[in-house]
Amino acid sequence: MKDVIFRKATVEDCRALSELKRDVWSTTYSGIYPQEKLDGYDVDKNEGIFRSFVERPDIELYLAENNGKPIGLMTVGKPYKLYNEYNQEVALLYIRKDFQRMGIGRQFLEIAKDEVRRKGFDRFVLSVNEQNENAIAFYEAMGGTTVCHDGGQRRIVFMIN
Repeated sequence: MKDVIFRKATVEDCRALSELKRDVWSTTYSGIYPQEKLDGYDVDKNEGIFRSFVERPDIELYLAENNGKPIGLMTVGKPYKLYNEYNQEVALLYIRKDFQRMGIGRQFLEIAKDEVRRKGFDRFVLSVNEQNENAIAFYEAMGGTTVCHDGGQRRIVFMIN
């Protein structure tokens, strides 16, 4: 994981993060999502979504970069889907395929735990596509517990000590 820097994203990062998300989607969700959905990914629209995350005080957008190029991203903060008992959510945890299995996801989860703890909470939730078996196995190996299956999504909770 040398040469990987983790930091909060800025507005200037949003275009590159939108392109990164598109690239990760094309490798992760091929065969899971219909090809039309992957082909219809809107870089401009997602850039705007990332900009809104940067500007919101209740969500943090983090990125991992290697040699100045984004290779991963994650949001942590107030859920943008309301879950009854969860005040914090990790969402959009995406890592380029060629940088997976290098400890980047683990580091993102540690950042999330620190951020959630700093805000005074003791757990966070994340949702993952039921067919994304690699991500599910990773989250469970990192200590997450499945609490719900909901509309093709698996909801996983991480408790923070």
